[in-house]
Amino acid sequence: MLEKIKEFFRNIFGINNQQYIEAPKEYVEPINNIESQNNINFKDEIVIANEEEKRILKLQKDFKAGLIEEDLSEEDFNLLSKLYESQIEKTKQSIQTYKNRIISVKSKLAQNNG
Repeated sequence: MLEKIKEFFRNIFGINNQQYIEAPKEYVEPINNIESQNNINFKDEIVIANEEEKRILKLQKDFKAGLIEEDLSEEDFNLLSKLYESQIEKTKQSIQTYKNRIISVKSKLAQNNG
């Protein structure tokens, strides 16, 4: 019975088994090898960046606590300055987002009450 139904639909839609031609085979390098190599390089870069970031954050913490009394190296000073600048920028963005949300809520309230 199932074969008759299949044959019926083949006849309706004109499906012919000879229409399907097998594509020629060609060698393609497995994606897994490429992705795994890229992932390894990416992970190594993240680990290095995280270690440097942890060092700078510890330096910031020690600086705030007054534990650093000697002069910082120029490199550490520049990295610490960049860290403070990025934190200030993130804070400004957060404040602006909060302001936008307040304005949005105020306008919705004004529309509902008006």
